[in-house]
Amino acid sequence: AEVEKTSEKRAIKRSDKSKVTVGPSESMSKSKKNTIDPEVMIKQYGADSVRWFILSDSPPEKDIQWSDTGVISSCKFLQKIWNLNQLILKRAEKEIDKAEEKKFNIQIDLHVYKIDSAINNFQFNVAIANFYQIYKYFNDMISLRLSNQTLIENITKIMKLMIPFTPHLAHECLSNLNDKELNKWPEINKEAFKNVMINMVIQINGKTRDVLNIKKDLTENEVNKSIKKFSKAYKYLNDKKILRTIFIKNKIINYII
Repeated sequence: AEVEKTSEKRAIKRSDKSKVTVGPSESMSKSKKNTIDPEVMIKQYGADSVRWFILSDSPPEKDIQWSDTGVISSCKFLQKIWNLNQLILKRAEKEIDKAEEKKFNIQIDLHVYKIDSAINNFQFNVAIANFYQIYKYFNDMISLRLSNQTLIENITKIMKLMIPFTPHLAHECLSNLNDKELNKWPEINKEAFKNVMINMVIQINGKTRDVLNIKKDLTENEVNKSIKKFSKAYKYLNDKKILRTIFIKNKIINYII
């Protein structure tokens, strides 16, 4: 607040217009007087925006690279979430397509599962990345033939998942959605587990030849079948003698030929 940036590499003191030396980025420290006063950011953008940015930037065990523009982006995204809620509440009812509704419910349940898992594993930045995907998915699907009730039930699940990250926004949205069970965590649909996809790394003699998107928790035999059918790595295995196979479930399979 005491400094005014006049160009990319030049800054002056606001008080006497004297030159300020611009150095490299450093960790916040009171002795260096380069800390950010959270009160200023909270007054300007709200506590939810500041919290959202801090949790989205990096895992809890790593240092955060502070960025005012990051907080501004967080504030804009949370405004989009608010607008999405309003859009759903004011949406006119449409003719329903049961197949589209089923597909929509499965996708939301899948994201709910992913976010719940990320929170339990303290991967808050991963959870937030999924919220961005969910917002895009809702935006793409809101014009399709889904019932308002389906949209409201699913956006309610998402807002409950956002309570640990943005409690003020989430509670306000849930109040507007007329939810009576604010303290009840969304149920995890076990059917959604069947639709979880992972990237399996396929290696030949330690060299990556393909990355195959397959269902989670497949056995080694099932992975072998998928590689034979769908992977470009199979051409390196065809007619070759496999001496040993190193298989790590949901991560990697390495053929020694």
